[in-house]
Amino acid sequence: MRTLTNQERATLLAGNYGTHLRVVVVRPDNSEVDLSTLLGRDWVMGAQWSETQDATVCVATVSVRRSGPGGVTSLSPMVDSSVANRGPGGLLMPLLKEGRRFRIEVQTSSGRARPDAWRQVFLGRIDEVDPGPEELSFNGRDFAGVFQDWFIEVERDYGNDTVGVAVQTVMAQIIGDNIPTGTGPGLYVPVDPMWQLGKYTQQREPVWDAVRALAEQLGWEVRLRWREGHGWAFTLQCPERLAGEPVWTFGPAHYGELKQAKRALRDIRNVVEVLYTDKDDRDALGNEKRKTVTATNPTSIAEYGRRYMQVAEASASNINTQAEAQRLADAAIADLSDSSLTLEFEVPYFWPLEVNDMVRVLPDGVTLGAPVELAVVNLDHTFAGGVAKTKLQLRGRPATSVLEWRARDAAPLTAHNAALKSIQVTTKLKGPDAPGDLQPTPTVNGFALSFRPSTSGPAWDTYELHVSTSPGFTPSNATLKAAASATRFEVADLPPGVTHYAMVRGRDIHGNVGPASAQVELAPRYVAPNDLAPLVIFSSLTPNPSFEAWTRGGSEPPDGWQMASGTFGVDAVRTTEADTATYAVSFPATTAGAKLLVSQYFAVMPGQTYVARLRYLKPTGTPGTGGARLELRWYDATFTEITTGAALSQGTSVGSWTHLVNHAVAPARARYARLFAGRASDTVAVNIDNASVDPYTTPQQAPRSVVVFANGWGPYAANGRAAPTFFRDSTGRVRLQGAMAGTTVNTVAFTLPEQYRPLSVVDHPVVCGSGVVVIGALAIGTDGTVTLTTGSASFVSLDGVSFRGAE
Repeated sequence: MRTLTNQERATLLAGNYGTHLRVVVVRPDNSEVDLSTLLGRDWVMGAQWSETQDATVCVATVSVRRSGPGGVTSLSPMVDSSVANRGPGGLLMPLLKEGRRFRIEVQTSSGRARPDAWRQVFLGRIDEVDPGPEELSFNGRDFAGVFQDWFIEVERDYGNDTVGVAVQTVMAQIIGDNIPTGTGPGLYVPVDPMWQLGKYTQQREPVWDAVRALAEQLGWEVRLRWREGHGWAFTLQCPERLAGEPVWTFGPAHYGELKQAKRALRDIRNVVEVLYTDKDDRDALGNEKRKTVTATNPTSIAEYGRRYMQVAEASASNINTQAEAQRLADAAIADLSDSSLTLEFEVPYFWPLEVNDMVRVLPDGVTLGAPVELAVVNLDHTFAGGVAKTKLQLRGRPATSVLEWRARDAAPLTAHNAALKSIQVTTKLKGPDAPGDLQPTPTVNGFALSFRPSTSGPAWDTYELHVSTSPGFTPSNATLKAAASATRFEVADLPPGVTHYAMVRGRDIHGNVGPASAQVELAPRYVAPNDLAPLVIFSSLTPNPSFEAWTRGGSEPPDGWQMASGTFGVDAVRTTEADTATYAVSFPATTAGAKLLVSQYFAVMPGQTYVARLRYLKPTGTPGTGGARLELRWYDATFTEITTGAALSQGTSVGSWTHLVNHAVAPARARYARLFAGRASDTVAVNIDNASVDPYTTPQQAPRSVVVFANGWGPYAANGRAAPTFFRDSTGRVRLQGAMAGTTVNTVAFTLPEQYRPLSVVDHPVVCGSGVVVIGALAIGTDGTVTLTTGSASFVSLDGVSFRGAE
């Protein structure tokens, strides 16, 4: 609030005051004309001006009498003969003309106006004059609007990349570089915002928009305010979001009735994410990383649910550190996370209030039941018909514009709205033109992309590949996949089956980036059978067990294998004398000692049984008693060999391909294993093939079903006999087990379920009888009935009964 003298405060508190108004217009020669005393009469009929949180430019409208008595004197600027339009020297100098500066002054007192008590409340410039038939009106904006009319015509660099330049210094430089000295008020910064700007190029736009955009990136504001003892100044400041005591109190006696009292959910945002580029953290290519910070209000979330907002700073924005981004997110949470009560009412003209002042409103007992403290968001002052009044709109706490925050919600800072403009990177040269003829080829988990450089524009130095899952995306650090001095890119780390989109753009030797190419659609594919080498076995724990994959050529060991002892090409060679398919490995009788191939590591599970096997050929007539060697070695989590528990086998058969097999249980500390295979001694030659390792799986026992007896039959449990059961084994045969007893032969003992019945009637011999063993006959019908047709019913053994069941 404006500073008040003791007399002014007492007058406003008493409430029984009169309001005096005068409008002063400044001619080009800086002479001033008071319209309330011009030529001995008061020409002012009324005035209206407003100040709002959502706009930093204030507008005023003034109404005056167009003509004096008898129509001799006219304020219309088109009447050249009027004395009002003549300057001190008699030269033609229309008084009310567009471009003239003017100010509105007021005073409140209980008596007549005093010459020393006038207070300036508006300073601006006439934008428009409308000489009506009886009443002439003119309107204008304050000096923020004047600065809005000055355009930045030349792009200039500001800030620096070493220690930076204070934002308020940059603002003053922008004003000084584009607006003549003395045109308007200066810049005043009560508290240093502590924000140093890196180097950037200020784009062409209105001066006021450039200055205001810098303030809004801070979550601050800049507007024309009266500075006591100094006059008007463009003031850069942060709203007092943690407001203290109210500056004034209004009660029902002042406002009469509340014209509006409402609460709204629309603008509440209690989760705010700021996306920014961190200049202090770069990727492997040296590019600054894109990051996010988040601010939340847990109390607001609990009451209204999560209401999300994102402020996306452009990659070249000067919001480029975590601290700066967090400050912006915290400002948004402070301004938007509460459901604010909005009040609107009129009071007798009250000149000292300013936007974001805190005001206490006493209840009226009808709309408002308790005192509330709210911030001023809009002031609308009106003088008309001898009545002076102020319409107040109050809401929440001091803040920056809710409309501006709303415009930034989930919108990258590249739009034309001044609130959304980002600071663009310095561009001295035009980058290479967009490449063309993009030819994508899907590959496993990725793609290959070739393209042609443009034949026009600056020469390229490198190309950037940008990939995204969103069509129509804008290339940024977040989408950069690769950069190289090449016209082909290969990518192999994308999820298959997911559609991706790619663009390519060039950089010249100076680092200037050119426009992006047309977008192409990509579909990384899954591994297909055509991708697998023919004849190669992939089912073993040891890759390439049949030695069919030799991507390094026959002079090197087969894929997935290496020499553990000896030299490949001397002590081991590729041969086509194979057991299966095309290739095997031959170990000639050359130098002394065992010569072995070893597989790559594979994972094992402690306690699991593993079977190692190979096929070997020891040619007929080969001297010596040695042959092939097969060895399984275990390793712990650090790949240190565990010497105990290794499985070793040696085979000495001669003249034909022979199996060599061994199995072993992985010890407790085993995490990995490798298979060694080759020649066991230096006195023999041997070929090996199909060296593999597989886990041994114990066959699972089939579940058994208990018999449900009929016709007096039941289980025979004496002498440790088991109750009858039936099951289907792994070959599909149905088997019966256990013993039963009954009273009558040729009666159905039990019935098998449908899936356990034979294809045709089965007659199966069984052991039966108590004391004297006899051979009986058991008939199993296609309906599942099981009947003892001959023998003794006192004891019947079902062990060994089996038949092929229905499919």
